[in-house]
Amino acid sequence: MYPIEKNNNIQDELIEEFKRKGATVTVFLTRGNRITGKVLEHDKYTILLEVDGQPNLIYKHAISTIVQGA
Repeated sequence: MYPIEKNNNIQDELIEEFKRKGATVTVFLTRGNRITGKVLEHDKYTILLEVDGQPNLIYKHAISTIVQGA
């Protein structure tokens, strides 16, 4: 599992780990859509994914689940 530092946000640590590893992730949205790509950046409200060579900005409030892999 991933070590969690005290006073840090679990979601941000996991997303940062995906970014650091260059892992492909699948993001499931609350409306049922899914987007697969690599994490370029993230902040408090958004995740920037590279999908088919293009940046896609996803608002975190629209996300239900993020998993590693396609």
